[in-house]
Amino acid sequence: MRYEILAGKVTIESVEVFLHDLDTIARSSNATIQAVDATKVADRQHVDDAVRQSLRSFANGDNIATNLGVEILLHLSACRQIRKALNFGVHNGYIDVLFVVVGTTKSIERSARRLNQLIEVDASVIDYSETKRGPLMQTFNITDEEVRAAGGYHRIPELVRERLALFDAFK
Repeated sequence: MRYEILAGKVTIESVEVFLHDLDTIARSSNATIQAVDATKVADRQHVDDAVRQSLRSFANGDNIATNLGVEILLHLSACRQIRKALNFGVHNGYIDVLFVVVGTTKSIERSARRLNQLIEVDASVIDYSETKRGPLMQTFNITDEEVRAAGGYHRIPELVRERLALFDAFK
């Protein structure tokens, strides 16, 4: 299986309608599509690591969720509780969003064409920025002491990825 990450900005008036639209795209393209609130993602490597871990979990049969999209959220959040992991999903309003699209090359291309029509494409929403610092520290229980020991706030993405590695090792 391959995957691709698309990122941008979108206005969501109804999460239920938005997710229904994504499900329609996924089914018609024969792909898995998971929408994620990009403000809760540390950086591209955070997403890459979570997706690879999720795919490996399904391949090895040690997945927690029965749905690959939910498994991706679990790994992104480094949390076994689906309810908490769902907080990484989208919400109403004008938001930074990313889509993880998993499938064949052809199904990813079909999905990407349709998804890019839903968003204002902006790959930078996946990058770490100072505005993500507080929410990431809170979400992943990163302390100021850890940040100092790691060498500064610019190391927060590394601390988040460390949480993912520990989650994968001890799930």
